[in-house]
Amino acid sequence: MHQLLEVVLSRLHRRLTLAFAVCFAWSGCQRVPVEAPPSAREEKAEAAPAVVTPQRASIHREVSNPASIEAFEETPLLAKISGYVKAGWKDRGAYLSKGQMLAELWVPEREVDKRHKEALLRQAESEIKQARQAVTVATAAYKSAEAKVAESEAKLQAGQARYNRMKSQYDRMSQMHQVVNKENIEEAQLGYLTARANLAEAEAAVKFAQAFQVESKARWDKAEADFRVAEDRRDVAREERDYSHTMLEYSHVTAPYDCVVTQRHVVTGDFVQPATNGQSKPLFVVHRTDLMRVFVQVPEMESSWVQKGVSANIRVQALGGRMLPGQVARISWSVDGGTRTMRAEIDLSNEGGRLRPGMYAYVTLNAEIPDLLALPLSAVAKEGDVTSGYQTYCCEMRDGKPRRLRIETGASDERRVHILRKQLPPQSSAESARWSEFTGSEIILRDYPRGSIPD
Repeated sequence: MHQLLEVVLSRLHRRLTLAFAVCFAWSGCQRVPVEAPPSAREEKAEAAPAVVTPQRASIHREVSNPASIEAFEETPLLAKISGYVKAGWKDRGAYLSKGQMLAELWVPEREVDKRHKEALLRQAESEIKQARQAVTVATAAYKSAEAKVAESEAKLQAGQARYNRMKSQYDRMSQMHQVVNKENIEEAQLGYLTARANLAEAEAAVKFAQAFQVESKARWDKAEADFRVAEDRRDVAREERDYSHTMLEYSHVTAPYDCVVTQRHVVTGDFVQPATNGQSKPLFVVHRTDLMRVFVQVPEMESSWVQKGVSANIRVQALGGRMLPGQVARISWSVDGGTRTMRAEIDLSNEGGRLRPGMYAYVTLNAEIPDLLALPLSAVAKEGDVTSGYQTYCCEMRDGKPRRLRIETGASDERRVHILRKQLPPQSSAESARWSEFTGSEIILRDYPRGSIPD
């Protein structure tokens, strides 16, 4: 009896639960939905699509590529003259200052030649002293000849005067022979003849003095010419001495700048020859260490972005990925036809010598092109495929309606794209579409809408 009662109560409970569920569902189906507030409906109806106009802006772009680090200067040092390597040369890893000696060559014949040239120079200088003294003597002789000419000319003038006086006296007495004694006339004649002889002697003396003067002048000119020849000989001897000294200086292999020795190919006693004799291996190779070059090969498509002065971030793997700032110091400008890349160089200070030639680096160039007419990247879309080709569009608002506008674009970054031209629709069936520059007043939808948009 008790079990029968439990079964009846259980069935009654299930029926009551089902009845409550049906009533609740019916009341839910009959509930009137709550409408949005009138203000929200109005805002949704009045909301307009976001639009933009082309604006002048800078386009940023990052160009990242592997790079290599090299010494700013690498110099192979070769021999200029033949000689034997002396002891005391520098080994690999040695740091040197500019002008410091790496190795010295023993060149005995050059040393003898230098002493010989120095002796010739001393001889030429002695000859100059001798020639200068000869010029002094010749000058004095010429001055003495000038004085003798002047003296003889003075005597000639005195003899001429005496002759004129004696001749005049003799002529006068000859005309007065009737009143003048014969002895007086003979005495006047004798005086006249004597004066004439003295005059002839004075004239001869003048001619001799003048000839001696000419000879003295010739000797003076010759002495001065010999002096100039001696000076030229001295200059030649000095040049030969300097040449010999210069050639002997090539026996000192010195550092061209502050550097470190990275290669050495000689030892004590080695006989080295000039590179012109066929020797191609250098004696030493040195690297400059205070400044390094970072070489990065920029792909052809990115080459127009990279110019001198572009900032760069250099990540060096050997330094634990540390980022070093820098900027492009120079570019090759031309694109290599084999690799289709352009070479860019970054000068990087190497304080502490942390950077080594041959290290690997990864360079990011932060390029920027300023003052370009651009649109947001979300306002531009590209359609098409590889077979049919790609076409770029934006959505322009014309007469309050969106119209698809075909455009040509240039460079772009993560935010903007440079717009070049737009295609205007034909105004008649006989006219074809034409391209025009952007004016900057176009109203463009910020987000290019999906679906069919009329042209």
